Amino acid sequence: MQNQANGTAINIKGTRDGLLFTLGRGEDEAVLIALAQELTAKREFLKGSKVTLDVGARPLNRSQLARLLKLFSEDGLELWAVLAERDSTRDAARQLGLATRIPGSATDLEGNYLRGASEPERNAAAHPTPGCLLLRETVRSGRAIHHEGDVVIIGDVNPGAEIIAGGNVIVWGRLRGLVHAGAYGDHTTLICALELNPTQLRIADQIAVAPEGKRKKFIPEQATIRQGQIIAEAWPTRA
Repeated sequence: MQNQANGTAINIKGTRDGLLFTLGRGEDEAVLIALAQELTAKREFLKGSKVTLDVGARPLNRSQLARLLKLFSEDGLELWAVLAERDSTRDAARQLGLATRIPGSATDLEGNYLRGASEPERNAAAHPTPGCLLLRETVRSGRAIHHEGDVVIIGDVNPGAEIIAGGNVIVWGRLRGLVHAGAYGDHTTLICALELNPTQLRIADQIAVAPEGKRKKFIPEQATIRQGQIIAEAWPTRA
C-alpha cells in the first residue's frame, strides 16, 4: 500500500512481525499528515496490528517519536519498533521503550548495520519477499493473522477469527471467520475452503457476506472477483 499525499510516500507491507511502515521523503510535517491520512483511510483494516516504523536517515527526536507513537495508538495500532540509520533516532526510540531492530534483520543488537552486509541484503532484510504462510491448526475466535503473501491453513477458521493476506487464502477445513485476500489491492487473488461459510469475505476492495439461513450441504468452494463483485462457486476438481 502506498499513499502519495502531498508528494510524500507512505509504504505499508505485511511481515511476520505485523506491519512495516516506511516513511518516504518530504518535510516532517508533510510526512506526518500523509501518515495520519493513511491511518484514517485504512483504520478498519489495520486496527489491532503491531507496527514497525522504518524512518531511514530521517532524524527524529524523542518528542517527534512520541507524537508518532500517539498517532498509531489513537488508530488502534501498536508501534513496537523503529528502524533508523541515525544513532540519535535509535537512542530516542529506546527512551520510549521501542525496539530498534527486528528478527532476521542485518543489524547488531544496537540496530547498527553489520559490516560486510551489502545494500541489497539490507533492503531484503527490511522488505522481505512475500512467501507462503502455512499453518496446521485451528484459528480460534479473537485471533488475527496478517501475512504479506499467500496463507494456507490446514484446519478451521472459527467465527471471530481474522485472516488478512496480501495473496490468496486457502483453508483446508471450515472457514467461518473473516478473511481478506489481496489485501494490498490484488483483484486476481482467491479464497478457497472445504466449507465456505464466512462472517465476511474481502478480496482487494470488494466485500461480501454469507447469505442468511442455514445451508443443508457444503461443498468445496472458491471465491473470486467477477465483473466487479465477489462470486463463490464450486472448487474446480479433476475427475
